[in-house]
Formats: sequence, structure tokens, C-alpha cells
Amino acid sequence: MEDKKFFYLLGVISYISWPLYFLMKLSEYPTSDIVEALTFITVVAIFYFIILYFYFD
Repeated sequence: MEDKKFFYLLGVISYISWPLYFLMKLSEYPTSDIVEALTFITVVAIFYFIILYFYFD
């Protein structure tokens, strides 16, 4: 697998794992914490994919 594809796949899998984790542990966290965490991971994922795009371009 080439590096670019691997890093994009890694980013997608890690981004998808956060909502799945919170779905499994929904009763343990208040809604505000879940929204905050998902907002954070979305912002970080956007920066991650932008950096990857410019790195491999």
C-alpha cells in the first residue's frame, strides 16, 4: 500500500472510531462532552487531511 493511501485510511479509521466509541459508551458521558469531543476530532481531522494533501501534493 502506498504511503498516501495508508495515511488517508489511517485518518478515516481514527475519525470513524470516535463516534463509534461514544455510541458504545453513550450512558457514561454527558451530551455536552460528546459534542465537544466530536467537534474537536472534526477540527483536528480537517487539519490532518489538509496537511496530508499539501505534503503529498
